[in-house]
Amino acid sequence: MRILCAFFLASALSMAAADVAGFPSLKDARRIHGELVSLDFIRRSGEFRADDGKLMSFSMPPYAIMKYHGAEADLREVPLGTKLTFVMLPDAEGKMTRLVTTDDGQAADAAQLKKFREFTEKRGVAGWIDKTEGNIVTVTFFSGDPAAFQAAYGELLAVGKGGKLCVANDELRTWNPGVDGEGCSITEVNKVPTEYFGSSGVQVTVKVSNMLEGFRRGRVVRVFLTGWKVQDQFYGESLMGYGFGHMLNQELVENVAKEYPEQFPFRTEFSNAHLPWYQLKDDVKPPPFSEHVVFGELVQADAKTGSGKFMAELTGEAVNFTLIKNHTLKYLGADPQFAQLPTGQRYRFHLYQDATGAFNRVSFISDDFSHASANAITARVTAIHGNRIHVAWQLPLVKDYNGDMQRPQDIGSRILMVNDATRVWKADQQVKLADLKEGDVLLFNRTAELPGKASVCTDLWIGEETHKLATEKMRKPAVAKK
Repeated sequence: MRILCAFFLASALSMAAADVAGFPSLKDARRIHGELVSLDFIRRSGEFRADDGKLMSFSMPPYAIMKYHGAEADLREVPLGTKLTFVMLPDAEGKMTRLVTTDDGQAADAAQLKKFREFTEKRGVAGWIDKTEGNIVTVTFFSGDPAAFQAAYGELLAVGKGGKLCVANDELRTWNPGVDGEGCSITEVNKVPTEYFGSSGVQVTVKVSNMLEGFRRGRVVRVFLTGWKVQDQFYGESLMGYGFGHMLNQELVENVAKEYPEQFPFRTEFSNAHLPWYQLKDDVKPPPFSEHVVFGELVQADAKTGSGKFMAELTGEAVNFTLIKNHTLKYLGADPQFAQLPTGQRYRFHLYQDATGAFNRVSFISDDFSHASANAITARVTAIHGNRIHVAWQLPLVKDYNGDMQRPQDIGSRILMVNDATRVWKADQQVKLADLKEGDVLLFNRTAELPGKASVCTDLWIGEETHKLATEKMRKPAVAKK
């Protein structure tokens, strides 16, 4: 089993290419003040609304760390609605999408320091590999606060101390530490510069019994230090999910296009930017991960010609498109006719290039309701503040290692905007927005976020029974036409 795990980890990770050379300088960073409105805890990404009203999307490199109450924090520890200064760096296209850290201007809070240390101890302290030689691995650890890092872990990072070295991906997610982690002993500890953000100032050289293929320069690892319980990450966080049965949410499992890019002879959303996009072939189903995904608001649908138009989210760019012959449409979990897709709502579009290279051929369209339903996630209301609904994304009950049913940890959170036109459904009845309460479990559809026009919910469906009824109702017209 151990040999097999080591083998499969051999190609488990691609390099975090932009960051292999080292930690970034913040000289090109832009500091933008705004309000946190959406978080994806698992993929370390989210959105904030800048003070000028613009919605900004972000993702976090491996070394990035949020700060809350002046101390380091995981994304799930920062409440929605928090006002922060977001320190952003440009991505490969020059857009400010890479969040390095946040600043809320307060002194370090002792309770937050303790909370983050407990969080880290359960998952291992993260860093990346500087070099390998024989069975020797050199690792520099990540931290946005070198002094706090030294205070927390300095005594455990000493010559003669041990631990377990585990391969991780650039989202800091591990596979199966109890099995594929490698015992290690520290042979050398060095101080390294901290003027570049993300460096803890601590570099260790460790000796391992077996070198895993994942132990390569530039790759990310987590280390369970002496005395820490070696354990898998929680359901949804782990890239394996052993013992929990079938993983219904396919977006949480190991992303093969990201972790194994060499298997794909074309560009994907996650890798191979140096390769061309897949070109559609007549009567050939496009392979997985070959699509270019764009979110937008449908404004026109011509069922006779199979053509339409949508406004791309955030940019507002008008995209004229044509459905390919073998396309798939999803609305309220059903398979509608093109004419049944309501305009004025946000959809996910899978795009392919035409002969000129323009992305205007569509193979798949899905609304938010259908996407959430297909991935077995629902939104649980955690707070209501006027026209702002705070929700947490939750997974269904699953069996743990002991065969007991349990609710996994939330995987994300979002602020939903509503207005007087928002429809609220419960069972087969339309109810008032005021009937919504904390603890309600929702699926929803909304408009797209466009320049000068914030996203707002068009419909909220409360409870699993309502979700099923909405899908069944949507299916009836399609059946009647046959």
